[in-house]
Amino acid sequence: MRYVKNTNLLLIIIIYIFITIKLIIENSVFYINVVNPIFWSAILVYIICDIKKGYIRISKNNLYYIYMIIISILQIIVTFYIGFFKGFVKSPYNRDIISILKNIFIQAIPIVGIEFTRALITNRNKDNKVLIAFVTLILILLEIKYNVFVNLYSNKKLFFEYNCSIILPLIACNILYTYLTLKVSFLLPLIHRIFSVVYVSLSPIFPDVDWFILGTINILSDILIYILFKYKYTIMQKKKSKNRNRQNTHNKVSYVVTLTFCITLVCFMLGVFKYEPITILSNSMFPSFCRGDVVIYRKISNDELRNIHVGSIIIYNIKEQNIAHRVVDIVKENGTILYKTKGDYNNVSDTNLVRIEQIKGICEFHIKYIGYPSVWLHDYFNSENAKVEIK
Repeated sequence: MRYVKNTNLLLIIIIYIFITIKLIIENSVFYINVVNPIFWSAILVYIICDIKKGYIRISKNNLYYIYMIIISILQIIVTFYIGFFKGFVKSPYNRDIISILKNIFIQAIPIVGIEFTRALITNRNKDNKVLIAFVTLILILLEIKYNVFVNLYSNKKLFFEYNCSIILPLIACNILYTYLTLKVSFLLPLIHRIFSVVYVSLSPIFPDVDWFILGTINILSDILIYILFKYKYTIMQKKKSKNRNRQNTHNKVSYVVTLTFCITLVCFMLGVFKYEPITILSNSMFPSFCRGDVVIYRKISNDELRNIHVGSIIIYNIKEQNIAHRVVDIVKENGTILYKTKGDYNNVSDTNLVRIEQIKGICEFHIKYIGYPSVWLHDYFNSENAKVEIK
């Protein structure tokens, strides 16, 4: 059995997980503002005292740090830019200087403590892959907000959305941070996380995105960072043989293709392009398209909105739901253009007339069956809500 270095530190962290679960559920404010910063401050003192005996990997190549600073800034810019497409919401944090500094402090201290802990244990046990995976899991468990986790558990829909938008990205970023710590330096995840904390603390507004987009952006961002640093780590190694150089050329093409695909996918899902997808949840438009199909619609300008003709299939929003129905008549009321719509499979037209501002675009084409996962989730959550109402 391998000897595990820094066993005492690992045991302290494991015990603290149980304390965290209890405290954050009973009094989350006291835990976040007092207990957590004090604990990680003590851990930092312990690590600094032990640093001469231990080992923390720090790359001497400053390019890595420059790359991470640039990536972190670009990620903030892109995230903020999304708001111009999806809208903004006000920051929930207080905006006075003392509150901002306090918020940065109570978030930054645990982050620094976590990344120092990750670096010390993983670098001193870098040949023990099982332990590295276990440490990564422990650090994930430390960052879960268990009070939110428990409160949302009874609502299956919100619980699922929370897991997709928060927990899965948390898992992805911790795997990325462990990789960067082992391969390059613990300063890379530290830089990335500090930039994120400063942005959240200073920004007065945030993009108004739903859980799906939030989770997708965060996970794909981590994948992109992994690909970029894996590539840079590879090409910055010692010179290889000619055969190895050919292989690196092939890898370079693979990295470019993968990066391009991921960036394109994110932009497509965010509605950056002229075309955007929606999943069909009913058979109201059968046989044009069916439940479980994904419709790709084209966004149209204000001039085009006023020139929609009878027979067009439009995508419009009503009561926070996207609907794809065919225009069967155009009505003018007090100079306002209204559209009467109907599902091809329905016997009667829709009750509500559609206003121009409700229209999102015109259906261009559809892809069969690929939207079924969304349909299954929709049905599952609706059945859970029905059970709650019956009770």
